[in-house]
Amino acid sequence: MFATEHLVQNLNTNIDALLKIVSKTITRKAGIITLSSAIALAFLYSTIQKFIQPSKKLRHLPFISYLTFLRYVFKDALLEAYSKEQILPLMKRSNGVYVRPTVQGWSVMFANPVAVKQLLLKPESSFPKALSNVGLPGTLINKFIGGPSILSVSGPDWKRHRKIANPAFQRSMPITTFGELTIKMFEVINKEPGDTIDVLDLFERWTLDAIGITGFDFDFNALGDKHNKWVDYYDSVKGGMSNPFFIFFYQFDTKYVHLFKKRKELHEKLDKFLSNLDDIINQKRELVRHNISKTTDSERDLLTLMIESEMNEEGDKMSNEELRSNLCIFFLAGHDTTANTLAFALYELAMNPELQEKAREEAIRVLGDSPADAIPTLEQTKELNFLNMVIKETLRRHPPVYNITSRVVLEDMDIVGNFIPKGSEVTVDIYNLHHNPEVWTDPYKFNPDRFLPGGEADSKEGIVWAPFSNGGRQCIGMNFSLAEQRVVLSMLLRKYTWSLPENSPHKKVLQKKGIAWGLVIMSDKLDLIFKKRY
Repeated sequence: MFATEHLVQNLNTNIDALLKIVSKTITRKAGIITLSSAIALAFLYSTIQKFIQPSKKLRHLPFISYLTFLRYVFKDALLEAYSKEQILPLMKRSNGVYVRPTVQGWSVMFANPVAVKQLLLKPESSFPKALSNVGLPGTLINKFIGGPSILSVSGPDWKRHRKIANPAFQRSMPITTFGELTIKMFEVINKEPGDTIDVLDLFERWTLDAIGITGFDFDFNALGDKHNKWVDYYDSVKGGMSNPFFIFFYQFDTKYVHLFKKRKELHEKLDKFLSNLDDIINQKRELVRHNISKTTDSERDLLTLMIESEMNEEGDKMSNEELRSNLCIFFLAGHDTTANTLAFALYELAMNPELQEKAREEAIRVLGDSPADAIPTLEQTKELNFLNMVIKETLRRHPPVYNITSRVVLEDMDIVGNFIPKGSEVTVDIYNLHHNPEVWTDPYKFNPDRFLPGGEADSKEGIVWAPFSNGGRQCIGMNFSLAEQRVVLSMLLRKYTWSLPENSPHKKVLQKKGIAWGLVIMSDKLDLIFKKRY
């Protein structure tokens, strides 16, 4: 165990002791110390303690200090500024390998394609998952996505989860459902006053309905009523998980959450949300047991297909807790990530109208140009070659997940000329891999031609594009997500043209944040001006 991990343990103990004293003082109403000053004191103590270097074993690698990292996190800095100002200079010194702080210690980050290949394509036994990747026990984020899911388990448990989930994703490709929801989305667009639409809000609603219906046959009706209670529960929890204060000072999200009324309410909303998932799982088991289904195989929800899959496997089962944990991961992988990618694809096509028109010509060639909505077939989505390149370039330029979950090095290793000691936590820095100037020509330019056969994406050694990770741990829903995006974008291209308002805050750069959590956080709306074609 590295020194920083000992430090965090000691820090937790000291903050707990401090807060117990403060709590007693507040209870006595002595007025000597207030809750706000207690929080400030705990924050100051924590910051001072964390302003240290990594373990001596990692100090030969360039690193970003905890204080600098916290400064970018708490000033809510843009990811692009953080990358250009802090990370790219570090990468130049050690061939795309550097060290950065995390909530639980220090992690070695790989943004070199050869190092990424070495990490992702070796057997899992060489780089097993770190024990804790998604928050600390009892925190909001850990309660939501920290359970025993395909993302977090390792070894035999991971093989069991994958064996059950794989057939579900292979059988499920609900193109018709995606298309019907897109037509419903058109109705929402047409009802909006004026031509300006916040596409972040629009796609968050669309993807919530899509993951609910295709994931476990539950209609959130976010497109029909974005203020209903289930949408409120999910949106509130999702927003609460990204709060950097509670990420770094997790005692206030666990033992002392009662001191924060609104935070406690978020935990209660999450409990109700998870309880609803438990009820759905129990009901679905009964339906599968009695062989009740109203849809074709490809349109059936993933929960049904997973339960059917485990019924076909001798001894390989998932508990209700495991099924629920996997549904929560499907939310993470299928909601914000897909919503952001769709919104960012529209943004890039607005910024590059000649590319938008080229993509529209392809959609019209494949789906026709009659003045009526057309839902593509699965085979037609495979003909949208240029649109697929647009999606891939969007995922390169704006990966919705910044890094993969951490792995552990089991023995001393040399990776692209850097010594990585046994016991180190390592991970792929997806964002900086995708913007590494040693890998990509003019990496901040949007250029779908990078993904032409034999193009730049194919001509580099190692793994240069990893929005879904790669290797055995590659995102199980990759093809599901890509098909989803091709349906929505092709239908939008036939129906509308769009542009960016002159006064948009995103005119020069997308306002992407979320450094602390590792997922894209957007604090500003992304308005686009839509014009109907028919």
